[in-house]
Amino acid sequence: MRLTRLCSVALLTVFFPFSAAYAQTVQVTLRDGSIQPGTIQSTKGQEVHVLVQNRGLNVHNFVLPAFYVFTQNLQPGQRVDVRFTPDKTGAFQYYSDKSGVPEPGMFGTIQVG
Repeated sequence: MRLTRLCSVALLTVFFPFSAAYAQTVQVTLRDGSIQPGTIQSTKGQEVHVLVQNRGLNVHNFVLPAFYVFTQNLQPGQRVDVRFTPDKTGAFQYYSDKSGVPEPGMFGTIQVG
C-alpha cells in the first residue's frame, strides 16, 4: 500500500509538476489619470489573471501589447477579467488608451522574471 502511494505521487509529479502552479491574480484599478498598481511582478510561464475595474468617471481600457492583451472600453463601474501567460522576461508597459494613444498618467509596468 505504501509503495502504491509513493508511485502515485511520483507519477503525479511527472505529469503535473508543482512548479506549474496556480495563476497569479492581480487587481488593476483604472481611475481618471492613473492605474493602480503601477508595477506588477510576474514569472515567465505562470498564468496571470488580471481583474480590471474602471473606477473613473470616463471610459478606459487595459492594454498590454507585449502579451496581446487588449480589453474593450469599460464604462465607469464596469470590470473585465483577463488571463494571459507571459512567454518572455523583461519589463513591459501596460496602459489605457484613446484612439491608440496612451492616456496621460494611465500606465504601469509588468516585470516578468
